[in-house]
Amino acid sequence: MTQVRVEQGLLEGNQRDGVFRFRGIPYAAPPLRWAAPQPPLGWDGVRDATTFGNAAIQTVHHGDDLGAEQSEDCLHLNVWSARLEPQARQPVMVWIHGGGFITGSGSMPDYHGTALAQHGVTYVSINYRLGALGFAHHPETGGNFAVRDWVAALDWVSRNITAFGGDPGNVTIFGQSAGASAVRTLLATPSARGLFHRAIVQSAGFEPYAALPNVGRHRVVDASARLFDQLGGNDIAHLRQLPVEQVRAASFQLAGVIPPPGQVHTPANLVWCPTEDGDVVGPDLSCWAAEIPVLFGHTADEARYFITPSGPYGAPPGTVDPADLYTPATLARAAAVLAGASADDVLASLNGSPYESLAALMTTAIWAEPALASYRRFASLGRTAYFYRFSRVSPGNRRTGKLAYHMSELPYLFGHLTPAEDYDEIDADVSATMTHAWTEFARTGVPRSPDGAAWPVVGGEETVIDDKAYSGPLEIGPVTASINAVREAHAFDTGVTHR
Repeated sequence: MTQVRVEQGLLEGNQRDGVFRFRGIPYAAPPLRWAAPQPPLGWDGVRDATTFGNAAIQTVHHGDDLGAEQSEDCLHLNVWSARLEPQARQPVMVWIHGGGFITGSGSMPDYHGTALAQHGVTYVSINYRLGALGFAHHPETGGNFAVRDWVAALDWVSRNITAFGGDPGNVTIFGQSAGASAVRTLLATPSARGLFHRAIVQSAGFEPYAALPNVGRHRVVDASARLFDQLGGNDIAHLRQLPVEQVRAASFQLAGVIPPPGQVHTPANLVWCPTEDGDVVGPDLSCWAAEIPVLFGHTADEARYFITPSGPYGAPPGTVDPADLYTPATLARAAAVLAGASADDVLASLNGSPYESLAALMTTAIWAEPALASYRRFASLGRTAYFYRFSRVSPGNRRTGKLAYHMSELPYLFGHLTPAEDYDEIDADVSATMTHAWTEFARTGVPRSPDGAAWPVVGGEETVIDDKAYSGPLEIGPVTASINAVREAHAFDTGVTHR
C-alpha cells in the first residue's frame, strides 16, 4: 500500500506492474440532481483508494462490465502513475469515456491505464453524469451538467495531480466517441480554459453531419420538456425526490436509441448531449487557444460496430435476421437520410452487398466526411492539428467481419490485446506505435513514430495506422466527395459555414 495527500485528505492506493493505482477519488461532492457539481468533501484519517467509485446511472443497460456499481453519487476519478514524486512533472492524460453519453464508466476494464502509465505519463480516467441526468435542460437550473462535471474533474486535476507525479501545466484531454465529443465541447467551454493544454479527438467531435439538420440545443430542450412532463412537471424539488429508476426509464425513452421504422440505429439519432447554451458552453471553438494542438481521426470501418455482419448493435443473438434488415431498401432509405441530395450519386458509387454498402455509407456520412470537414476547418484556422486513420484489422476482427470498427483502436492504445488468439505480433507492433504516438503528443504536442519521425500536420497528408504508421495523401473517395458536396452546397446557399 502507498499513500498520497490531496487537498481533501490522505489517500491509500496500491501498486501493480510497477504502477501506482488510486481509484474512486471524489473530485466533487455527491451531486444534487440537475445542479452544478460542488467541491469535494474532505475526510479524516486515510481514505481507501483501492476500489473504484460508483459508475453513473446507465440510461441503457448494455451488459458490459462497468467495474463498479451504479449510483447518482458517481463523480469520481482514478489515477495510474509509475511515479509519485511531485518533481517528476510527468505529462498528464485525462480520459473521458464514450458510450453515446448514455452508458459507460471510467472504471471499465478497457480503460485501465497501466500501459499508458508505463510510458511515463500520469493517467486519469473520470466518471460523469449520463443521459438526462447529465444533459437535460431545466428552466431554473440550466443544463450541460455533465460538461460542468468535466470541468470540475479538470479543476481537481489541476489542483492535485502533482501528488501523483503529474504536471498540471501539461494536461492532455482525450476521448473516443462521446468522449471525443466531450473533448471538442471543452474546446468551447470558457470555464475549462487553462485547465488543459492538448486535445485528442477519436471517432467523433467532428463537424455536424453534412445532410442532416444541425438540430443542436433545441432538440435537447424539447426532449427535456417532454421528460419533465412525463415526470410530473418542472418543480425541481419534486423532480429531485423521484426514484432514479423512474428518471432513467424516462431518459431512455427519449434518448433516440430506438431507430425509426425500416432504419438502423446510428449515433446521429442520439439526443442527450452537450449543446451551446451561451452559459456553460460557448460558440463552437471560441475558447480553443492557439497554443493547444489537436490530434484527431477515425477508424476505417466505424459503422461495423453498430451494424455487425451478424446483426445490429444491442440486438440479442438470433432475434434479428441480417438478411431481413440489410436490404437494398434499407440502404436506399439510409442514403436518402445520410446523403440528402447526393443519395443517387452515393448509391451509384457503392459496391458490394447491401450490408457492405450500408456499412460504408454510414462510416462515411457519420465519421469520415465530418472528419474531412474538420480537417479543412482546422487547416483554415491555421491551428496545429494532426489527422490519423486507423486501418489495422486484427485476425479476430477479420474472422468476424467487423474489420477496423468503431472502438477497435482502443485495445491497441491501452495495451489490452486480449484474447490472445485474436491478435498477433503485428498487432503488438501497432499497439506500441499507437501508444508511443499518443504519449509523445501528450509530452511534446507532436505525435511521433517509435523511430522518432514526427507526424505531418494537417495540410494534405494523413497518418495511417495500419501494419505500421505511415503518411500519405489524404484519401477522399467518391462517397466522401458526394456527401461533402452537400455540405458545400449548404454553405453556399446559406452564406455561412455548416456549423
